[in-house]
Amino acid sequence: MSEAFAIVGARLVDPASGFDGPGGVLVENGVIAAAGAQVTAQSVEGAEIIDARGAILCPALIDLRAGVEPMFAPGGETPASLADAAAAGGVGTLVLGPCPATPFDAPEAVAALMREGERQPVNVLIAAGATRSLAGEAMAELGLMAECGGAFAACVNPVADTLLMRRLMAYAAGFEMWLAARPSDAALKAGTAANEGDQAARMGLPAEPAISERIAIERDAALAELTGARLLIDRVSTAEGLAAAAAARRKGLETGVTAAIASLVFNEVDAGAFDAAMRLDPPLRAEDDRAALVEAVRGGLIDAVVSDHRPLPDEAKTAPFGEAAPGSTGVETLLAALLGLVHDGQLELIAALRAVTSGPADLLGLPQGRIAEGAPADLTLFDGDAPWVFRAADGRSARRNSAFEGRRLQGRVLLTAVDGAIIFRNG
Repeated sequence: MSEAFAIVGARLVDPASGFDGPGGVLVENGVIAAAGAQVTAQSVEGAEIIDARGAILCPALIDLRAGVEPMFAPGGETPASLADAAAAGGVGTLVLGPCPATPFDAPEAVAALMREGERQPVNVLIAAGATRSLAGEAMAELGLMAECGGAFAACVNPVADTLLMRRLMAYAAGFEMWLAARPSDAALKAGTAANEGDQAARMGLPAEPAISERIAIERDAALAELTGARLLIDRVSTAEGLAAAAAARRKGLETGVTAAIASLVFNEVDAGAFDAAMRLDPPLRAEDDRAALVEAVRGGLIDAVVSDHRPLPDEAKTAPFGEAAPGSTGVETLLAALLGLVHDGQLELIAALRAVTSGPADLLGLPQGRIAEGAPADLTLFDGDAPWVFRAADGRSARRNSAFEGRRLQGRVLLTAVDGAIIFRNG
């Protein structure tokens, strides 16, 4: 059982209730016992007092997509190293998402990851792979994986077969599981490495047009309407995709929308130096697309911003840009990158934090992501103004492939608590 403590003298920000003002939090028995302006050093007895000195206190972040590497990969990212990096980044809940190297497409794989996750200091959930990687495009046992603890199902790659996608949605709907699908037309995406436009043409790279997302979302929304599925539009990156997602929501379909942090802070120009660190999936898009994503966070169309943390060995990023493996680490820089949008005046703080706290919590029905009496004491305290330069070599992730390498950031995590246990302190 965790010790009682109180964080006082903070700027308390709770996106779930809309509160943003001075206050504190009292933690007892792993839950929030009291919160608000009434929690002061003078009002608390029998608990450790932590003076926030005006720093920002919010719910611990919830990251709906982060990845690990296969077991026994030399120097690879494990659940333990990822959890350590997450705690340093203010993340209290992680969802491990499937990728081709770690498809999470069998009940025993989900069960094993759940057991490993229970040993970590952060909350670890699993997104089960919707298709069997060794069987081509074939349905995985979503029901059995849900029984093993799978939080939702996720397609590893774009599903080209519309009939298979219909069956996946119908299967997931039977268990009231979200089905996450990265919106990309499989034929338009195949073999591409960049966003279609002048930048890709100058670089001589095969490119995916923005309309690829709209086509995929419109198809998947139609299938969701047919099957009654809960469609999670996973890592949208274009204005075309956002328009299709908004149309689906106006139609009353049960849809969720996520975006990767890199898509919110970088654009295709950032990839113009042929730096393989900026080889990402989804690819970096045009500035108009990036701005549209920020507006969608502000307006609430995007429910969650994810780190899309994908660890890769050094050799995966040494090939030329078009041949390098896509992906970047990001769990340690998620909060600071979001705060950059706040400092630039592009987002209000409460809207930025909503997308990594109550937004993802509401999607999955989690009790975390809010500061309220009786809620789990998952908290993050951070100095929103502290400047720093991110160096992956100094980070806690096992891998160094970061699109944020050498970037000047503003905002450092001071403390992270999960279930009332302080799992990270900076200084």
